[in-house]
Formats: sequence, C-alpha cells, structure tokens
Amino acid sequence: MNLQAYVEKNRKIIDLVNDRVGGNEIVDKYYGTLDYATARFNTILLKISQDKLLADEHKGEVSDCFNAIQDFYNNVQRYRFWPRITRPFIKLNLHGIGTRRIPKIKNLLELINSNDKD
Repeated sequence: MNLQAYVEKNRKIIDLVNDRVGGNEIVDKYYGTLDYATARFNTILLKISQDKLLADEHKGEVSDCFNAIQDFYNNVQRYRFWPRITRPFIKLNLHGIGTRRIPKIKNLLELINSNDKD
C-alpha cells in the first residue's frame, strides 16, 4: 500500500476524533490514544515520504502500525455500539492492542527521528 492510501484510510479516524463529544471517561481515553497514535503515524508517513530508501526499509513496520491503529479504532467502535455484555471482552482486546501494538508506533517514530540526526 502506498503512503497516500494510509493517509486517506486514517482520515475517518481523524475526523471522528475531531468531531467527538466527550462525556464517557473511558471512551475519551480511547479517543486520546487514537489521536496520539494517528498524529505520530502521520509524522512517520511525512518523514518517510521524503526518503524512499527509508520508506522501503520500514515498509513492514509502517503496515503493522497502520493495522494497529485500524484494529484499535474498530474495537473502540465496538465498545461504543455493541451490547453492554460484550464490553469487558472488547476492553480486554483494547488493552492488548494498546499495550503491545500501539507503542510500536512511538518506537518507529523514535527510530526514524534518530536516523534523521545521523
């Protein structure tokens, strides 16, 4: 997938985060995670779009980060709209994605930033 497709597919997440109405503390935290993750991911896309070798080098990691954001978004939507009885299971899934996969976005950004300084 090319970089522009990643940006276009993340557009709905960015719009959702910008247009949200607060009120539920748990869902607000999930939206905050999505906001930070998409901002970092877009920064990664911006930096690697300037260097094709860097883009080819981190192609798999970028794809993993994109999938993590999409999975987190889908589970937040499930948490909001599915029946209450399913919420503990979805919350557990969100916790797993948030602690194992979302931090990879920050790590990739730090790796790319350290490559810029060299």
